[in-house]
Amino acid sequence: MKTNIFFIPFLLFIGIACNQEKAMKYPPISALQEPEKGEAAIVEGKILNLQVYPHINEVTLTLPDFSVTGEVHVSPIDSSGEFRFTIYPMVPREFSLTPIEDKLLIAPGNTLYIEHDFSDITNSRFSGSAAEVNRQIAQFRNRYLGRFNFPYDLPYLEYKDACDKQVQETVEKLSLFQKEFNTSELFNRWAEKQIRLDYYRALFFFPLQHFLRTQEDFTEQDTYYAFLPEFEKTIDETMILSSYYDVMNRYILLKRMGSDPIPKESKVALSITETLKLFQDLPDNPFFSQFAIATHLGFSTKANMTQEIEENEEQLNKQITHPFLRAALQKEYNRIKAYKANPTIYSDAVMGRNLLERSGAGVHPQDSFNIVKQIIEKKPGQVLYVDIWAPWCGPCIRQMPDSKKLSDYFSDQPVTFVYLNIGGTDQQWKETINKYELSGIHIYLTDKEWQDVTKRFNARGIPYYLLFNKEGAMVDFGHHLLPSFPETKAAIEKLLNQ
Repeated sequence: MKTNIFFIPFLLFIGIACNQEKAMKYPPISALQEPEKGEAAIVEGKILNLQVYPHINEVTLTLPDFSVTGEVHVSPIDSSGEFRFTIYPMVPREFSLTPIEDKLLIAPGNTLYIEHDFSDITNSRFSGSAAEVNRQIAQFRNRYLGRFNFPYDLPYLEYKDACDKQVQETVEKLSLFQKEFNTSELFNRWAEKQIRLDYYRALFFFPLQHFLRTQEDFTEQDTYYAFLPEFEKTIDETMILSSYYDVMNRYILLKRMGSDPIPKESKVALSITETLKLFQDLPDNPFFSQFAIATHLGFSTKANMTQEIEENEEQLNKQITHPFLRAALQKEYNRIKAYKANPTIYSDAVMGRNLLERSGAGVHPQDSFNIVKQIIEKKPGQVLYVDIWAPWCGPCIRQMPDSKKLSDYFSDQPVTFVYLNIGGTDQQWKETINKYELSGIHIYLTDKEWQDVTKRFNARGIPYYLLFNKEGAMVDFGHHLLPSFPETKAAIEKLLNQ
């Protein structure tokens, strides 16, 4: 079953030159071996004045990667305010530490101790081998926010000129900061990359936003995208920044679908074979080529699909040789295979069933907001197709006519369509339901309910869909289960026949 993976990241945004000997040392990804981990790094610390935010009882460390959520670690905050993580970054790598700092840097073998005062949240104190660079990052970020707040109705090249001027001003501010604090080489490299990546993100994002507002043709494409060769040198293996993933997603879409803000209907996305060929020859930066291919594969792994990896495994084994990238893809591949082999394990964890079985009914503090579990319990023996949406979400609304067609097709079968609305007014919600004549279960979620749904199912953008079998196990989830995709209809039919 093949899906046009291009449309998944597009909806969300409206996301090698290595020798044969190196490739041969790696087993095939389909061998399901445990990915390399490398040397451990320790991140720990203490939070002072916990009483300021008494509801916060844990710290979340997230290492961005090619998955939907990133590599997430959670540490409880003990009674003295202390927390601790052991992680395996493999390379110098950016991470977030919620609710303490949203950009920090760690490398294999590093130690980082953070003292954070809830009554003075802008002044974290750092010690350990990674203290210097993170102290400087925190100080610089207190001055630099990386925002390009220019109107989206500016002409294309005027917007680019405004961004060019802002990035130059920011570079000048960075130079003053470097002199004032005698910053380290590592910080300098991080800051220069971060400034450029914020600039590239703004430029990649603008054409679509401008077109949606003005409907103006994009005739200055060559001049506007003259920054691409410079961008292709910015992403390298010296450190992995969080922005790499988002900016590379946009770059891949541009390369695969062309530079029109909205691709013409006649435009056909590059195939995986064409994409591999496109990125195999960037001799000045082989890591960029490999990262680009891994990003493309990430579109399908985020949709819980492994076909592109399996069908092109021999070529991928030659082209993706960097240990970090191979480990990241291997981890995603292993996750999908384990989930597909037994979705009940993951489904039970997400739905909170494991906790209830261990501790008894009603003990889960958020269980009263677990609206999906309540619907499943009321609809035994039914396949459930859940649509998380909002009236203000253009991509959500564009799928509604197809959702009605799909619902009508299964109207005489044990399939329940559930629409969970997470925003807009009560009137907008009802008008949308009536306009598209949507049958099924409609729920206007309370604030606590939609917060539970989006967190529980990692719905980081909408439309977002969940698919449950007749036993109540979630067998698929994500942005790719669009009602307009024939694969979604086929997936529901498959569940009905099981």
